[in-house]
Amino acid sequence: MIRRCFSLVALIALLGATAPPPPAPSLSSAQHATLDRYLGAIGSGKYADAFALLTASERRYFATADNFASSFKADRLKVGHYKLLQAVAAPQGVVAIISEQVEFFDHAHQATATATARVAYGLFNEGGHVRVKDPSHPWLAITPSGASATVDGLSVTVRKVSFFTGRVEFLLTFANSGDNSVTLLPYGRSLLHDEGGVAYHLIETKLATLTDRNLRRGLLLAGSAEYTGALTFFTPDRFTPKTLSLTVGKELRDGADAPFEVALPAIQVSP
Repeated sequence: MIRRCFSLVALIALLGATAPPPPAPSLSSAQHATLDRYLGAIGSGKYADAFALLTASERRYFATADNFASSFKADRLKVGHYKLLQAVAAPQGVVAIISEQVEFFDHAHQATATATARVAYGLFNEGGHVRVKDPSHPWLAITPSGASATVDGLSVTVRKVSFFTGRVEFLLTFANSGDNSVTLLPYGRSLLHDEGGVAYHLIETKLATLTDRNLRRGLLLAGSAEYTGALTFFTPDRFTPKTLSLTVGKELRDGADAPFEVALPAIQVSP
């Protein structure tokens, strides 16, 4: 699950204005060169070089080059050829809207995939240099090993954990190995705990980026079917737990008398 398509809201956030100003005709040679270097560094796995090209605020957000690299590594994201679609004037620079060829790991299908994505990058002047703003990434992402549990024929596997400011997102695969259906009803019952036992609750809104609509409504998972979706929890702004323990509930097997929960093994986040 990657997010390479930017909405108007994201574009406005990049611009720092209430509405996008008229489009500029093209990028300057310095802006174009910086974008080339940035995307080239990501495409070749030179994440420290790409990190050095970010704006000061972006570097503060990620804190380290390793954190920055983690989201690209978690999705095995590689950026290939790109084409400039539009350059929109912004304070201290431009926002470049491009079409780019990407290769990534599809966590839902556990396979490599390719796509053409429409992405916006800020190219801003800082200290006499052009710097890149590449928003929407988590400041840290991990792909835990062995984070899976099975109860009553329903297995839940954590594919990826993404840390953002004030929230943490779990990408989960639900697999029903039973012959009859099971209804997934995680909202209102699922809980996340850190190593100190502090509980964190799900974010439930109408925003698709924060709340999985299918799981929020309740998802009927047929026998031998799978579903990959996200559960996002409120956290402190700079949440750095050592371990996380997730309990997903409730689930109801067709014909059963009572619902059940799936408690996953603790996930190691930091030493």
